[in-house]
Amino acid sequence: MSFVLLLFVLSALAFQVFPVALGADFKKDMSNASMLIATLVLTQTLMLWLATLVGQRFLYLTGEYRNTIVFIGFFLVGMRIAMESFAVRKGERTFNADNNQNIFLASLAQSINTFLAGLMFYFFDFSQSHLLTLFFALTFIISVSGVLIKLGKHSLAFTSLVYLVGGLGLIITSVYIGFF
Repeated sequence: MSFVLLLFVLSALAFQVFPVALGADFKKDMSNASMLIATLVLTQTLMLWLATLVGQRFLYLTGEYRNTIVFIGFFLVGMRIAMESFAVRKGERTFNADNNQNIFLASLAQSINTFLAGLMFYFFDFSQSHLLTLFFALTFIISVSGVLIKLGKHSLAFTSLVYLVGGLGLIITSVYIGFF
């Protein structure tokens, strides 16, 4: 996997925090928005780290099925993200960021796809620290952007479009890696 392809996959995964971050109003409550950003970034990065550890522990058993597993893994995550784009468009993926429990549950829900895709990084030769640092930075930038943008029809349409592009991009990536 090339660096550009890695950057695209990590960006598609990091963008999942955007609709959750849209629920926070930075001007209304700065501490709540900061807590949301920190929780989103740390949960996403933690799930990617856990996925790489689980991948190292178990995926060595797969042997010669590497391309098939990567194809299926990225394909399914891409489908999940593409299907969620319709829920994002309707505003169903924005969350109330007024209490800490909602923030944590929303960030955990968004990080499931990251965990599933993170398992696939076992098959590629990247430094875990570089992978996590890059993902942390991307997630932080996208979270801050989401908090700064006002929730509305246009922001939901933009988010839905990027979700759809990210999901379809992961599907195309899975085909490329799986068969070429």
